[in-house]
Amino acid sequence: MKDKVPLETVYKESPPTWQEYSRLFSSTGWTQILEISEDDLKKVFENTWYWTTAYQDGNIAGVGRLLSDGALYALICDIIVMPDHQNRGIGTEILTRLVKKCQKSNIRRVWLFAAPEKARFYEKHGFFIRPNEAPGMQLGEFELT
Repeated sequence: MKDKVPLETVYKESPPTWQEYSRLFSSTGWTQILEISEDDLKKVFENTWYWTTAYQDGNIAGVGRLLSDGALYALICDIIVMPDHQNRGIGTEILTRLVKKCQKSNIRRVWLFAAPEKARFYEKHGFFIRPNEAPGMQLGEFELT
């Protein structure tokens, strides 16, 4: 039996279609936690500073995006790799490309929030957990009025 030939991964500096993004987002299980509408997902495209999208054999394999003011700060959002494409270096390449974009733009601080059990992945790539005296913060649940 012949070994399977690895598929070539193509990376683009552009967003996926919103349908592809929706499929990726759903693959994370986040839609079970967050109530996300089609309109919400479409707004993501209007407000994202930079995208890296990975394709294999013409199909979406992964995505990563940055929110930024373009000078001082950037937030890495939604590094998502389809479950059947994980552990093949796609997430690492997406993260590397996002960080390089920040470096080229002289961004001073790059932040992210890691999903449960994913902090070690980011630590391997130079990120660190902020110390207790300077922790990141998140607004708790609130009602829109």
